[in-house]
Formats: sequence, structure tokens, C-alpha cells
Amino acid sequence: MAQALHVGARTEAGWTTSAELAGPGLERALAVVGRQLSTDRLDIQGQRIVEVVAWWLALPAAHALLDDRLPELRPENTRLWVDDDEPPDGIGTLVLEERYAPASLAQLDAYVEAHVAPLVTAVCERTRRPVKALRRGVADRVAAALIHAAQTRGDEPRGCALAKAAYSDVDLRTLELPGYALTVHVRSGCCLYYRIPDKPKCWGCPLLTDDERRALTTS
Repeated sequence: MAQALHVGARTEAGWTTSAELAGPGLERALAVVGRQLSTDRLDIQGQRIVEVVAWWLALPAAHALLDDRLPELRPENTRLWVDDDEPPDGIGTLVLEERYAPASLAQLDAYVEAHVAPLVTAVCERTRRPVKALRRGVADRVAAALIHAAQTRGDEPRGCALAKAAYSDVDLRTLELPGYALTVHVRSGCCLYYRIPDKPKCWGCPLLTDDERRALTTS
């Protein structure tokens, strides 16, 4: 099962470190996501790059937690994919050396924090996007990864339980639709995607009502 993680050296030029992204590589990273989203708004670019990093880290970690085998995602052991091209083989996280840490939510949180803390500070300073907004985006991505990984394994309840254990205030709803029901993870913060011209609100957008979500789902 694809876990968005690769172990060992690769030659593609798009791999980078979170330290690089929080330093001299930030301008390039903002430009990359700006081109991908077709926007020159720095606040949208900044929100996006922080969430991309959080997602690349959290998705393989979520799969690993479900297997009780969490790789060592220390910043010095991890490379992340940020490039105009799509990630090679759909893999966005590269671990240089295959070693394992205690498979716990606390350890996952420690790894994510080690990567995103300097990035959030740098993005806030460059784009003026508030730290709280960026932090909410990180939490949203980690919770979404836990739920999504479990859903792909046919074990959604476990993913929802992990998300609730990680974030006690996570907003999980059951959306009743004709003939079936869907679990909805409503974001705690806005990704700003809808502020790009001609872009809709995301399905989990906190600005949507459940009736609007139903309309999106059935349209």
C-alpha cells in the first residue's frame, strides 16, 4: 500500500529539507505553490507550503502508526518533495535511513513539530500569515492524514479515534445523504483556497454549512 514514503537515496532535484524551506529555500517554495495554485498572494502561498509539509510528514506516519512501526522522521533524516513537477511515484517523503521510533501520537507530534516550528516562524515573517492560522493548518492536515490512512484500510473508526486522541476538539461529523452517510472532518482553520478566483470552498471548509456540503456531494 502506498504510504507516500521512500527509504534510501533518490536522484530527483525536488527533494529538500524543512530547514532549507525555513531558510534560503522559502522564496522558491512559495513560488512553486503559487504557480501550482495560480495565485501571487503570499498569504495563500504561505498557508499552502506549511500544509504541504505537514501532509507529506503526517500521511506516511499515519500509515506507520496503524502498523505500529513509526520511522524516524527527524529533520536530519527526512527529505520532502517541493517542486513544480509531481512527486516521483507519488512519493512526497524520503527517509534516508530506515530506523524506527516508538509508534505513538506523541512521537508523531514531536517529529512534525521539529519540522514545522521553524517553517511556521519563517512563513509568518515573510507572508504575514498569522502563526495561529498556520498552526491550525498543521493540525488539520495531521488529523486528516490519520483519518484518510485508516479509511484506505477500511478502518475509519480507528483513524477517527486517533484524530480525536491527537486533537480533542477535532470536528468530526456524520453527513446523512440519500441512502448512505459520510464522515466529514471539518477543518479548524481556513486553507484560503476559496480566495483564489474561480476556486470553490473545500468540502471540509469551516465556512460551509452541512446543507452546502450535501449540495456539493450530490451535485
